[in-house]
Amino acid sequence: MASTTKRYLSYPATSAGVSRASSGSTAWSYSAYTQIVPANTITSDFYIAGLTWAWHTPVAAVDTTYEWIIELATGAASSETMVIQVPASVRGDTLVGYVPSNYVIFPEPKLIPANSRISVRVAYSLATTSNTLTGIKILYQLD
Repeated sequence: MASTTKRYLSYPATSAGVSRASSGSTAWSYSAYTQIVPANTITSDFYIAGLTWAWHTPVAAVDTTYEWIIELATGAASSETMVIQVPASVRGDTLVGYVPSNYVIFPEPKLIPANSRISVRVAYSLATTSNTLTGIKILYQLD
């Protein structure tokens, strides 16, 4: 029987999540990676069970659908290996600048070795450098 005593945790837990600006002047080009979890921070094997981001700004046009791919990777800076890819979209219905928070739970958590560095990058459907996802955090569980 599976354990019912394990907890889900957030990283970063007691600070703001990371921000990742859009990829550039070409639609669907990937940004550089931004570190979420530094190496040697989570010292046991762990499962990434979900991802959240709090804000997508700015809203460029009314009734525009924004689509993006979020990739989580392991490995040292400039040597990242993608381990999880999350497609996402939202529809901006006003120019007020509010787009709801997003939360994705994975159907099967991904096992990550202890002491791994986790980073994130994004690609957008729009050709712009002004769109930013903020508050990016992972939901994880220790093995």
